[in-house]
Amino acid sequence: LMILTVASEGFGVRYSAGRAVFTVSLIPTVATVPLFGPSVAVLYTLVTQLLSRAALKQPLVKSVFNVSQFVIAVGLGSVVYDAMNGPFLSDEGALNIVGVVVPMGGLIGAYFLTNTALVSIVIALDTRRRFRDIWRELAPVALANDLASSSFSLFVVFAFAELHVIGLVMALMPLLFVQHSYNVYFRLQKQNKEILELLVKTIEAKDPYTSGHSLRVAALCKELAAGLNVAPKQVDEVEIAALLHDIGKIDFAYAELISSPAQLSAAEREIIQSHPDRGAKLLASISSLGESVLAAVRHHHEHYDGNGYPEGLAGSQIPMGARIIMVVDTVDAMLSNRPYRAALTVEKVTEELRRFSGRQFDPVVAAKFIEMGLVEQAAGRAELDRTPLPLTRQPDAGPGVSVLSAR
Repeated sequence: LMILTVASEGFGVRYSAGRAVFTVSLIPTVATVPLFGPSVAVLYTLVTQLLSRAALKQPLVKSVFNVSQFVIAVGLGSVVYDAMNGPFLSDEGALNIVGVVVPMGGLIGAYFLTNTALVSIVIALDTRRRFRDIWRELAPVALANDLASSSFSLFVVFAFAELHVIGLVMALMPLLFVQHSYNVYFRLQKQNKEILELLVKTIEAKDPYTSGHSLRVAALCKELAAGLNVAPKQVDEVEIAALLHDIGKIDFAYAELISSPAQLSAAEREIIQSHPDRGAKLLASISSLGESVLAAVRHHHEHYDGNGYPEGLAGSQIPMGARIIMVVDTVDAMLSNRPYRAALTVEKVTEELRRFSGRQFDPVVAAKFIEMGLVEQAAGRAELDRTPLPLTRQPDAGPGVSVLSAR
């Protein structure tokens, strides 16, 4: 049982939006409570977690936290199971499924609340986000994982009670295979994302003023989307859309206009404004990208009041991903040197966000961006990649060019 638990930790599936890892090790761990009693279950958890952290070579502080929170969660769960008069195989020699199911539900409930609370506290402290936001993001996925684990734990309990080691292997080996398959899937997803990042870096490398722009926007969009409590799957979709939002500018015709220090003519502005449509059409050929990604790319220049492009959508008509990208994209542009103006200060950018809230920006998205301290974070990221203006340039927007202008 311990060997299978430690082995399963090595196949952990990382949940990227929540920065948490889920493994099937919870299944045999929870099963030890009705099989061997609370004291053995807690000792079992301590030993298997220490062995797992040693095998994974985690940093000391991270290992101490992970081991401690598992032991505490299983310990409290065991207390609840015992308080609900849950039976123990070690005492009775046999188990009645009816007598185990309800106390097992109490065990999983206590484990879920303790585990998600402790993990959310640590992530909140590390990312300086609110505990409530982290917990809301993490809890649905953790609850689904814990409920599924409790069902399989019951199977493990009765397989072990009836068939001992043979029953245990029959119950757990298929689960390790399933978890391994999930890991392969997530690794492929990661590789695909890295290929897209390389493509974007290559496109932006031709213009020093926009180099790194899409990577910065993608990282901040992911944080902002999580802070807005959008669904975990949508967080990942927003990140991908933000990474690819300027893919339509791949044509060299756009490069000349982007690098021009002069005010654009009506015809040139029309060319620039065609890039969201062009980008969405290019990405439509990639079958793995969903409609929500294409919609976010196509509409990331729509204004909240309906004065944007390409369709003049307003308010809730604009996809949430596009509204998030609009804020982050514009902020990064304002914080970067461009041929037609110098980078703005954090104070000026914050002022512009508030000034154009409800006009260019979704007011809820803009307010959350400021509240989370992402303006300062965006400024730090932009400064690392910032290209200096030529000495002949004046640090102003230039006649007729808005500070919010982002080509």
